[in-house]
Amino acid sequence: MLFIIIALLVFITQTIFYHWWLVAVDAFVAALFFGRSGWVAFLSGFMAVGLVWFIQAYYLSQRNEGLLLERMTKFFGFLPSSEWMFVLTVAIGALVGGFSALTAYSIRSFWKK
Repeated sequence: MLFIIIALLVFITQTIFYHWWLVAVDAFVAALFFGRSGWVAFLSGFMAVGLVWFIQAYYLSQRNEGLLLERMTKFFGFLPSSEWMFVLTVAIGALVGGFSALTAYSIRSFWKK
């Protein structure tokens, strides 16, 4: 359930506002109210944000035929191909979502005691 809530919140806020840091707020708020354990909160945030970012990054990459992804790969210069830039982008988003949800659960469990 937490996975679905986070995924929907992230999709809605990313579609409307386009601010990358809102994924952290979405995962935090959802896990604060619906988190059941630390692992569940982290994995739900990680997988939900990772999945939504993957879908949106893939969609945007297909719309511009991978041009932006190739340019960003050349700009950073440390990745061998644009596919690695894609993986890095999704991994960063997933980690932000996972740690944000874990932080919310930790704060909630701290205040309960």
